[in-house]
Amino acid sequence: MIFGLVHPLLDISTTVDQHYLDRFGLKANDGILAQEKHRELYDELLNGSRFDVKKIPGGATQNALRVAQWYLRERHATTIVGCVGDDKVGQDMKELLDREGCRTELMVAEGANTGTCAVLVSAGANRSMVTRLDAANLYKHSHLISDKVWSIVQESSFFYVSSFMLNCSCDTITTIGDYAVQENKCFMMNLSAPYLSSLFKDAMQTVLPYCDIVVGNSDEALALAENFEFNVTELYEVVKMLADLPKHNKQRKRIVMITQQELPVIVYSDGEIVEYPVIPISSEDIVDTNSAGDAFVGGFLASYALEKPLKDCVQNGIEAAHMILQVSGCTLKLRD
Repeated sequence: MIFGLVHPLLDISTTVDQHYLDRFGLKANDGILAQEKHRELYDELLNGSRFDVKKIPGGATQNALRVAQWYLRERHATTIVGCVGDDKVGQDMKELLDREGCRTELMVAEGANTGTCAVLVSAGANRSMVTRLDAANLYKHSHLISDKVWSIVQESSFFYVSSFMLNCSCDTITTIGDYAVQENKCFMMNLSAPYLSSLFKDAMQTVLPYCDIVVGNSDEALALAENFEFNVTELYEVVKMLADLPKHNKQRKRIVMITQQELPVIVYSDGEIVEYPVIPISSEDIVDTNSAGDAFVGGFLASYALEKPLKDCVQNGIEAAHMILQVSGCTLKLRD
């Protein structure tokens, strides 16, 4: 079973024109945190009838777990833990995740709104994303160590967290990490965004020693190298130095995986770097690139949890990313 600590977000996607983007000061292909001036935007999307709105569970870690669940098929093969508000958005997301087979153990923050991401699709398949974290940033360590949730931790064999959680739940991450080391269970973290290794450098330095697997993209890896003063800029060297950082669980050698969009995935394991080519795809067939990295992780997780060879796990991740590139958002077909 895969246990994931996430920022639970509900993606609210619709098609708009340039005038609508201009009205809220948004760029056609961008991602920002919501400001006060975007309150009306959310009100129109959630409560109005002007737009044909599509609601999909979102957030990078949650998407990865949804993809893993889709591959594994067995109901509740994945568990999603995080914080939502006591509102209809949170209820809708929980129902959608349940329909996909994921188990959810979500802390409910009274009086808070569930985190959402407005995804505004415009000409040329551009996407402007406006994220409102709200309750997602309110997760508490006490929820993790409650009897019900901790029993799920103990049942789980694999733990996956996002660096986004360093902002509010570093103690939660280290508690999971301590347990993973004690029981020799696999612990994996996503670097998640280039700025995190600067903004939360101390927290990341605390958590990285727990990591048996580190995944990220090339921008995130190079940003970490700069912020951690590796004094190298060549990506292969960055990967090696990241793998050689101090590690608590000596029974597992660290694996580092770095994606590079259309370039091969770089994987460092057992002192060796291997490149895995991605599946070619024409620009006409690409609908949305935003969830491809999440899908890669999900495909990898599913195979790794089944103890398949590393090369097969990476290949499944590549195939998952290829699949998600051809749909809007992280949209998964429901299994029979």
